[in-house]
Amino acid sequence: MTTFKSSNICTVNAETDNSRGFTILIPAYDELPNLRVLLPKISTAINSLPHNPKEILVVLASFATISEVNEITNLGAKTVIRSPTNSFGDAIRTGFANASPFSEYIITIDADGSHSPATIPKLLAVAPGAHLVTGSRYMKGGSTDVKLSLRIMSRLLNFAFGFVFGLKSKDLSGNFKLYKKSSLSNFTLDGKNFDVLQELIFKMKVHHGSRFVVKEVPYHFSERNIGKSKRKLFSFIVSYLKTLLKLILLSLKFRFK
Repeated sequence: MTTFKSSNICTVNAETDNSRGFTILIPAYDELPNLRVLLPKISTAINSLPHNPKEILVVLASFATISEVNEITNLGAKTVIRSPTNSFGDAIRTGFANASPFSEYIITIDADGSHSPATIPKLLAVAPGAHLVTGSRYMKGGSTDVKLSLRIMSRLLNFAFGFVFGLKSKDLSGNFKLYKKSSLSNFTLDGKNFDVLQELIFKMKVHHGSRFVVKEVPYHFSERNIGKSKRKLFSFIVSYLKTLLKLILLSLKFRFK
């Protein structure tokens, strides 16, 4: 049985299922124009896959309108409103809490079109035997469109988190990931921003220890299709640094034990 918690109470119970169904989890903050493009591409990418059941779950902000919900539903996705706040951390917690109990895998993907749905079958293809499969911009075959300064910052963060986690993966900071749901257990996630992803990986690593298996699949990270990024760079950096410091202290604590 799996329970996801936040400091503001967000929980779900889900029985482990032997089927290979999956949920595509999309945190979306005012991204309807991009979802109009993305959702049909996801449907095309997954419709021919043998996995069953298949679910696309869009986690909307609290200000989403009824017409937006209806349009997304007509595009083949389910919707849920993130709570208790509109933070990215609460979007992840809400999405995990509302994923189908029959999904063996949860695949997280950005709503802005930066992650190609064509890579989803590749994540699923290597999923057997792994607790986590991460899309990688920095392994052989991967690439990114972002400018050099952001690429350097991203590589430094990935190196730091990989060192703290004791993992050789080259890309742990992105949101394009596949989680085996049965590998998640009683985690309390407090991260408010994108750092919640590293908090989750760290707690998975601690829980599974030397048995923790991570695989990588190369992909190309594109600039968003429409609109401006919702990420505030300064807050983004500060939250990552705070989380990195917290995880370093926790890592030292576990190693000492």
